[in-house]
Parts: sequence; C-alpha cells; structure tokens
Amino acid sequence: MADNLDFTRHFSAKFTVPEPVPSAEAARDVDQLGLIGVAALQDKGYYTRIVVGSDTPARKLLDPTKIRVLIVEDDNGTALLIEKTLHSRGCQTLRADNRLEIAGALASRPFPHLVLLDVMLRDANGFDILNRIRQHKELEKLPVLMLTALSERKHVARGLMLGANGYITKPVLPSTLLEAVEAVVSG
Repeated sequence: MADNLDFTRHFSAKFTVPEPVPSAEAARDVDQLGLIGVAALQDKGYYTRIVVGSDTPARKLLDPTKIRVLIVEDDNGTALLIEKTLHSRGCQTLRADNRLEIAGALASRPFPHLVLLDVMLRDANGFDILNRIRQHKELEKLPVLMLTALSERKHVARGLMLGANGYITKPVLPSTLLEAVEAVVSG
C-alpha cells in the first residue's frame, strides 16, 4: 500500500460508488446463508458467518496485543464498551464515527487488521461504507465485521453480499464479540 493514502474523496457522500449487482444465483446463495442457524444464533443474540476459502492457507492467530481494530460507531457509550472489551484482550483500537474520520483512520499507520462497522451512522450508512471498502483497490481485502442492531435476514444477506467477513447483531456479549474478532483476524 502507498504510504500517503488519502481516502477522503472515496468516502465522501458526493463520490458515488454503485453497489455491485449480484447474479440471481449468488443472491439466492447468500439469502440461504441468512437462513442457516437463524434460530440458534438469535437465541445467542447474534448472527455471524466467517468465510475462509478452501484454497486459503490457515493463518496463525495474531498476538492480541498486535491486533489493531478500527471501531466505526457513532454512539459513544457503545464505542467505549467495544473498546473496553477489545482492550481487555490487549487489542489496540482506533475510533471513527463519521465519513471523514473513517477516511482518516483507514489512511493512518499502522493499518488496522479489522474494521468493526455499524450500519446506522450519523452521516453515512455502514453498507455504503462496506461497499466503498470492497471497491477500493487498497482496501478490498481488509476484513470487515458488521456490528449492528439491524438483525433482519435481509440486512444480514445484504452485508454478506457486499463482502462482510461476518455479521453480528447488537446487543452482543463481550465473549461473542472477542470470538468473532479472533475468528476473522485469524482466518
């Protein structure tokens, strides 16, 4: 990646990034993923799906003190709880709650290993931010874990269709959040 990345334009509301149009088969496949284990996951208070291709070599779990997580959350209380949870495991965190801060955090060094992304933000929609991440050549492989109160099947399917590595609904147990972060980062 370039040393002087400026994502301000790419994350600007004025810069249009169209959502990809999935084939009917891909949409059907992702929709079916939204059905797998829904009842069991709802009982635990979250949805999640972690994807690792069969040709992807297994990665060793990083030392938690070396994991950098960008928390994109506009509710300060929620962001503080997420930070406290991640700090309890030794993770490093950055926070952003609007488009400009997201662009700045993604351009900062050291680069984050993971983005925890809410959907309902003051000046942005997390699905749009995810789409922008996936369509930027410098960011497209950055792991993104959706962490949102939107729990309907259509929301889960949309997040997965846009390339989220996982989807968790709030409220979430700290242990569940930590397990998901470790699974996405390690794998």
